[in-house]
Amino acid sequence: MMKNGIEKITAVSLAIGLALSAATTTQAAPYREYTPLPPGGLEPGVQNDFSGSYKYWKDGETVAKYAATLPPEERWKLNAKENDPPVNEALHGGHIAMDEGEAIYERLNANGQFAKCLGAKDNDLTGLRANHYPHYDAKLGHVVGLEEMIERCAAKQGEKLLNGSHNNSAVSIYIASFSNGMPLNVDLSDPQLKAAFERGKKLFTQRGGWTNFSCATCHVSLAGKKLRGQTPTTPYGDAAHWPTYRVKDEIQSLHVRFTECNRNSGVQPLKVGSKEYTDLEVFLSGLSNGYPVVAPSLRY
Repeated sequence: MMKNGIEKITAVSLAIGLALSAATTTQAAPYREYTPLPPGGLEPGVQNDFSGSYKYWKDGETVAKYAATLPPEERWKLNAKENDPPVNEALHGGHIAMDEGEAIYERLNANGQFAKCLGAKDNDLTGLRANHYPHYDAKLGHVVGLEEMIERCAAKQGEKLLNGSHNNSAVSIYIASFSNGMPLNVDLSDPQLKAAFERGKKLFTQRGGWTNFSCATCHVSLAGKKLRGQTPTTPYGDAAHWPTYRVKDEIQSLHVRFTECNRNSGVQPLKVGSKEYTDLEVFLSGLSNGYPVVAPSLRY
């Protein structure tokens, strides 16, 4: 009799335990709020810019034309994200960083192994930034950006070039300069890149922090409107000029800029090189498809 009672209690306890375990594993995802997408959504390619400003910044000649005629309150339409034209693009700290990056690159590539690791064929860096990054790396099993691969390839030779550091970004700028004028071409027909693009889009619209802002709050909902003395611009065409020289005297990668934006909106930044930031990089790069690479670039 005692034995049967114990068996019944054990069976009931096991059933309750399994039920609790099932309830734990099927808990609802954390509650999230998202900024609404603009009409037509956020589709890849600069020609799909929702803000109506693309016609003002589609090329350098067009920017120069409208820079002379647009009133101050409409200058955001130039989408320069840098000093108001006219600007001498040959005179800023990005050029010094590019020279530093060249020296580091040449040292690491003495036997051609660094270029090969980065994916360049026959030491030719032409188009590597425009046509190859970001991409899905089958050996690593995830999507990688140029700065992540610079860190990985340098580490194979015993040198630390941490993603987001000055020297890493300097090498990235030097490599990107071989794609100057070439349109960014992220292959979103690749299922892995397409999935990363969609994840990045979701992160771009996800609200958080004490401001309850998302990236899209500023660059979609408030694009062209005043915010803390600035006027946010469209995210289209933005990724083609990173890493960039900031006029506060800093070489900054796109992922470092993400951490800065997170802090400004009261969100805990993620690690530079994280999967989430790489998804955002893919998303913004997709929005810049068709826009020429600029390296070194300059912005506020």
